[in-house]
Amino acid sequence: MSTDAERAPLEEIDLTPSPQLLEALGDIPYKPWQCMAELIDNSFDDFLTDPDLTRGEPREVWITLPKPTDEDLFVGVIDNGRGMSREMLQNALRAGYSGKRRYGSLGLFGMGFNIATARLGNLTQVRTTRAGDPDWLVVEIDLRRLARNDSYKSLLRREPKDDPALHGTEVVVRRLRDEIAEDLKRPRRHAAIRADLGRVYSYLLRSENPVPGVPDGPMAGRGFKLKVNGKNVSPRLPCVWSTSRTVTRQGREIPAIKPVDVRLAPALACMDCGHWQNPDLEFDRCVQCESEDLQLRERRIHGWIGVQRYLHESDFGIDFLRNGRKIRVGDRSLFSWENPDDGTLVPEYPVEVPANQGRIVGEIHLDHVPVGYQKLDFNRESREWRYAVTALRGEGPMRPKKAAALGYPPNTSHLGEIFKGYQENRPGADCLIPGDGSKATHEAARDWGAKFHAGQAEYLSDEIWFTAVLAHDEARDNGGRAPSPSPGATRPRGSLSGRPGLTPLGAGGQTDADSEVQPVPPVAEPEPQPVETEEQRFARYRADSTRLFDLAGEVSLPRLGRRIVTVFDTHVPLLDDQERQVPSLARMGRGTSLEVYVYSEHPVFREYGRDPRDYALVEIAQTLHAFEPDGQKVTAVLADVTRQFPDQRVTEAALRERAEAMTGRVRGLMEPIVPLKAAELWAALPEDARLRAEREAGRADASLDWPTVVKEGAFVAYLDTAGIATLVRVFPGDFLDGAVFKTSWVGWSDNEIKDRQVAQAVRPLEVVSEFLAEPGTKTRLELALARITFDMLDHNIVRSE
Repeated sequence: MSTDAERAPLEEIDLTPSPQLLEALGDIPYKPWQCMAELIDNSFDDFLTDPDLTRGEPREVWITLPKPTDEDLFVGVIDNGRGMSREMLQNALRAGYSGKRRYGSLGLFGMGFNIATARLGNLTQVRTTRAGDPDWLVVEIDLRRLARNDSYKSLLRREPKDDPALHGTEVVVRRLRDEIAEDLKRPRRHAAIRADLGRVYSYLLRSENPVPGVPDGPMAGRGFKLKVNGKNVSPRLPCVWSTSRTVTRQGREIPAIKPVDVRLAPALACMDCGHWQNPDLEFDRCVQCESEDLQLRERRIHGWIGVQRYLHESDFGIDFLRNGRKIRVGDRSLFSWENPDDGTLVPEYPVEVPANQGRIVGEIHLDHVPVGYQKLDFNRESREWRYAVTALRGEGPMRPKKAAALGYPPNTSHLGEIFKGYQENRPGADCLIPGDGSKATHEAARDWGAKFHAGQAEYLSDEIWFTAVLAHDEARDNGGRAPSPSPGATRPRGSLSGRPGLTPLGAGGQTDADSEVQPVPPVAEPEPQPVETEEQRFARYRADSTRLFDLAGEVSLPRLGRRIVTVFDTHVPLLDDQERQVPSLARMGRGTSLEVYVYSEHPVFREYGRDPRDYALVEIAQTLHAFEPDGQKVTAVLADVTRQFPDQRVTEAALRERAEAMTGRVRGLMEPIVPLKAAELWAALPEDARLRAEREAGRADASLDWPTVVKEGAFVAYLDTAGIATLVRVFPGDFLDGAVFKTSWVGWSDNEIKDRQVAQAVRPLEVVSEFLAEPGTKTRLELALARITFDMLDHNIVRSE
């Protein structure tokens, strides 16, 4: 019931700190499914903390997305949770406020609601009520109106409700951002969002009771319900072997599913900032934020690691969860061993299977490990993450010979055991791989996996795969022929007769009157269509790109670590891991390396004048921000990253440094060309350019024999950009067409085109010359114009690397 204390006289909601901040949050690059997930997190948090969760009422979240035919475009999220009081509602809407503890909650930082709603649109209405309350509490957040009025408050309305037992919360976002509305109306967009949410919330959505096709025990879920536009979001279930399947290695049975339950020593957790205190020391306040709100909390690494029924090029890896939500899906970082001596990463799995296909999967809950604010990764520099890695995969290599050679004991970790049993690609029961009597039938196994994920009943259990495993061994042992049953005898478990979904493997021949199988040539399995691996995709990007050297180098930020950055400007479109075209991508490499890719022909660069370098900086900042432990804004990290590249400054001093550096690079490229016709080139220079070169040489080295320098062509090292521009204009055939500048010249037959090509190459040089020759205060626009010209010149200079 509402209390009098909750009925504030002003009936207003305080949205401190500012509506401008709320609006700015919408510029954070959340994808639509991430916005939905932030709102879903709040509902699921309420479900998870409800002490009456077991009272039998299904816990549901319904999402409404706009359809192409809708005139009233909005996004709605409604749940049947407990609802909120007035105070709870106000705190939930305030940017930066989090009434939630850092533990046991999906909504970790108190900003998710603000980011999600501001990203979706400009007008948000929240309606909430608790069982027993007489009315709904209704608040509208109109970002544009608040910004105009510079107000921090919004009116609270109370609407009577017909059923006092009703409870729940509804969030409706209108005035959708144009790009969001267009994205949500795209064909099959809703299905894609359902798929994303089904994967992220697989654990929370699947039933606590046995799920057909999914082993019991550690795979049991929480049974929450989620709908998008009336259609259930189906959890993407792991297509793994039953827990009863095993293989034998060195006399030991290794099950296809290994439960993981590593209980760590409880430790004091700061309930304000989320920092774990060292369990070996006693603290009365947090060493990170000095809060005294410390509570002793359980720390546990649990879940399972197992084997998928099919190999796949990309659909494998270990999912890592925090509080039931998947933070990393299909992570393969544990499949490489990091040498502690030199930091190098040694890939260990999959390395023996064609096309690097894998089948080791898992779900590991790491509720105590900190994550980034976007919930896309854990803080991998944290002590908690590193300990989890060691607990799951051991300290040494998983390969026995490699481990022995380096002095490590046999790897008996959870992952090491699964690796030992299932790393090989041999068909039959020895490795649990379906075959046809002569070879593995991976394509068929994957097709069955697709039918499993489509929910076809006969493919939910692993019986079809296991039948094919046994049939392979039978056919192999029978000389390639499928065994015939004795009259009246029951076929062994591995028989294919009467099995659904299978063509008899290794047989397929005709039988004679005695029902003996006649061997026939095996039917060749159709060649699978080549699929480009992730490694191949990025290799293609690198091969067809130009490196942006002004963004290369080390980026080191306190608390967030150090990265060696390489930026590639690709000439081909970039696709993310779901084959969606994107303007930029980042990819972690070995050790501390970070590769960033920008596609400068993307419409956002060509049509809106955005600088690809700015997107590259955002990618770097976003990668580092994943390790942010204190909730610092990504824009603050972006600012710190930007400052790491002084060449990107648009100050006169910075531009002068850049201009002089580019001039030096041009001189270096001209040095092997000029001596070939030194006298002719020197003669072409104006008198004032010669004098400037001579004076520069005199300042640099008073001992020079200037006539000899001129004769041998070494004068090019002292030419200024005006002199260089003169030589290019007079002798374009010597310096264009890839010699010094990329501009093409010799291949054109039309003299007007040739003249234009020369002018395009020379004009930026002249601008640089004017910039260097006219020091003094320049306006912001003049500096911006100079930077663009410098970019053009930089792009046209041939790279010596």
